[in-house]
Amino acid sequence: MELLLNDPYAYLDSFMLVMIRILGVILIMPFISNRAIPAMSRVALSFFVTVILINVVPLEVSSSSAYPIDFAIVVIKEFLTGWLIGFSAYSVFAILTLTGQFIDYQIGFSMVNVFDPLSQTNITITGNLYYFLFMMVFLVTRSYGYIFTALKQSYTIIPLGQLTLTTYLYNSFIEFLNNFFLIALQLAAPIFFVMLITNGVLGILARTVPQLNMFVIGFPIKIMLGLLVLYLIMNIFVNLSEIITEEFLRMLEVFIKGMAP
Repeated sequence: MELLLNDPYAYLDSFMLVMIRILGVILIMPFISNRAIPAMSRVALSFFVTVILINVVPLEVSSSSAYPIDFAIVVIKEFLTGWLIGFSAYSVFAILTLTGQFIDYQIGFSMVNVFDPLSQTNITITGNLYYFLFMMVFLVTRSYGYIFTALKQSYTIIPLGQLTLTTYLYNSFIEFLNNFFLIALQLAAPIFFVMLITNGVLGILARTVPQLNMFVIGFPIKIMLGLLVLYLIMNIFVNLSEIITEEFLRMLEVFIKGMAP
């Protein structure tokens, strides 16, 4: 408020830069980035979050709109900072989609994709189920508050216009890609185990009773067993959600520290 009274133009510059970073997060953040949410609603949300944060975060603007080129560079840096923070959250949610692809491949649903009008992409059935189940848990437990908390802390760690892409960010993201596939395999492990035993039993039956058509018999058996295991997994889905949430918090911390000057 003191900045507004002493230098209104500097306040407006700061307000714009803060809003640009928040807008970068919201444009890619899970749930809010869905195409079903109007663009004006996302801009309005960015505006109101900016009104709150600008009074509680330290502001040190190194450039002014009186110098358009320098200010444009700072705007690009702020948008990239917000986009990377949102991307860290988005990439963790993608683990669930990959897990669903692994499961559907084992069950026999790999050819059955549904078109998601929100993201404009084809998603496997189980991947879509896992994604929305975790989204429901994410919203009910109010875990979305972690994103805004991390966004607030980012202004202390990464001052306005001070974005720096360090090797720590690069190395941490490479490490995350390794964990990305590992976590997806761990979440799909029960299906892999059941399908491995099922394929072994069907293979033995095919050798001992060659008159049976294992393709015709095995396909519905694998579907029924797969759906049964998915039903049992639903009982521990909250525990699985905790694994994703922990990785989600770790990635937010890693990306913010990796962009610090």
